[in-house]
Amino acid sequence: MLVAAAFGAETGTPILLGIEPPCAQAGTRKEVVLRGVRLSDIEEVMCRDAGVRVQRIVEKKIIPGHDKTPEKDEVRVELEFAADLPVGNVALHVRTRSGVSNPRTLHVNRFPIVAETTATAKRETAQLVPMDRTVWGHITGAETDWYAVDLAKGQRCSLEVLAYRISPTDLDAMLQVWGPDGRLFQEKDTSQLYYHDPALSFIAPQAGRYTVALRDTLNGAHQNDARYGMASECVYVMHVGDYPQAASLFPLGGMTGQAIEVEMQGDVRGVIRQKVKLPARPTFNFAPMSRAYYPGWIFDKPDIVLPHDGHSLGTGPLFIMASPQPSIREAAEHRTRESAQVLPQPPFAVEGRIEKADVDDWYRFPLPKDKTWRVDVFARRLRSPMDPKLTLYPADKNATPQENDDRSRFDIDSTLIVKGTGEEVSVRVADTRGEGGSDFGYRLVVDEAVPQVNLTTASVEVMTLLPLFKTGHTISVPRGGRGLLLLEKQGDETVPPGPLDIRINGLPAGVKADVTKLPLASGRYPVVLTAGADATLAGSFAKPAGKAPASDGTDVPFEQRLGMVYSHPGQTAWHTERFSSVPVAVVEALPFAIGIAPVAGGVQVGKKCPLSSP
Repeated sequence: MLVAAAFGAETGTPILLGIEPPCAQAGTRKEVVLRGVRLSDIEEVMCRDAGVRVQRIVEKKIIPGHDKTPEKDEVRVELEFAADLPVGNVALHVRTRSGVSNPRTLHVNRFPIVAETTATAKRETAQLVPMDRTVWGHITGAETDWYAVDLAKGQRCSLEVLAYRISPTDLDAMLQVWGPDGRLFQEKDTSQLYYHDPALSFIAPQAGRYTVALRDTLNGAHQNDARYGMASECVYVMHVGDYPQAASLFPLGGMTGQAIEVEMQGDVRGVIRQKVKLPARPTFNFAPMSRAYYPGWIFDKPDIVLPHDGHSLGTGPLFIMASPQPSIREAAEHRTRESAQVLPQPPFAVEGRIEKADVDDWYRFPLPKDKTWRVDVFARRLRSPMDPKLTLYPADKNATPQENDDRSRFDIDSTLIVKGTGEEVSVRVADTRGEGGSDFGYRLVVDEAVPQVNLTTASVEVMTLLPLFKTGHTISVPRGGRGLLLLEKQGDETVPPGPLDIRINGLPAGVKADVTKLPLASGRYPVVLTAGADATLAGSFAKPAGKAPASDGTDVPFEQRLGMVYSHPGQTAWHTERFSSVPVAVVEALPFAIGIAPVAGGVQVGKKCPLSSP
């Protein structure tokens, strides 16, 4: 019955394929084109960020299809972007009279926007881009886009590409730079912070025109895969300018509300130092998320971003973590068990780094008895290149140590759950590969292993051809009908059993939620949303919340983690976005209804059941 409740509401769901241009400058108004399927009855463009406002819908038209391409809708809208809008992505949904689309992201930054021209087709006619600009374009198949920048001797030039982070299809970008002498000068196809989106920075050794090539390292091999292929929607954004481009941060975090001095490394002009006030709330969601529908590696991101410095037009983020534990800096010398740094009784967080190859860090501290403790290393989750391995040695040197290399096959950071005995333990933090460097930072967080639980949405389908468009990401409720919001509790081994107390805040006017008191065995909570026959066609971002049994009154947070770009291998989500709300919309009444009635005498084996398959 729950599937039936969701079915009708999803049959007319609009699909948003792409946004052009995929970028905008903060403090400006800009017309953008929304391209997709079933957008012709558009009512509004929905955005969670109050800094993005829709001024008007300018134009709607149909793009005819052909033998290999279906018909599409194209809507041109005028958007206004607030001047204080933070650098980063904003997600847009299209709400029509029949549903709410999937999200697509648009990148907001500080530079004026430039579109590619036909000059990018050849190296000889490379499009000249002024410094401090953001250029956008398409890469389809094996083509290469060519750009040029004029630099003075000693001038810094930084380039950063957003492809997987904004594109709806598979673009594994590569950057190449040729000097004025025609020789290959720089080449980059990955970055420490942004994985497959490359970023590079250099000081011009001579004055002249430098040529930049941008292409797909796979020559478009995946773009026409039926599961992911929307090659015509394959767009990119590239920042070009004289701005600092750091690659790492130290320390990687601190105590909530604390002001700390950080050093940003990797910029070609040297280390940048800046004092940063950390937020008063924790910035990292510790609770696990569902992977039932994301079988591949999820390239996740932390929750908080930090500009490269306080005044520049730097574009990409650095990642930092704020947590409630007191923060302690590592000692100058603690490379052996005998010279281990002595720490107080937990909770605490140690800010450390493995600065040299084949070096380990050692710590010693008591673990109070009758409590369970979580010893956690944050490194790759905060974009450190370190692959940590954690080993805990009991006070008895003859006892067997506990060790963890990867938290799971999806996460190469390390975690141990330990029962306290009241005795002192020793902990070794090492890089699994024996590597090290000034950017190999980590946070060793030791705290009581309290329940870690998260509430999220679950898809009705287990698998679809296009995993991006699963039911459950957006909810449509027809007038006089119902829609299904299927929630799922995700928790670790410390979460006590028992159902959550669920409530839904921020629903559209005229929509009521019926929350079942009997969760399914899988930990899912079906919430049936009902709209009155005269409910206004409108949408909102609803916020589910839960409360664990015997809790202290703290809400269980809701979070959607949606894959925005899927590709090989195994439907890997190469870019994900985190959302703390789910779009819910009242749509037109359905021209049909589904009823379910019991069969007299029950269903007999071997007999054909009415209204179903044999």
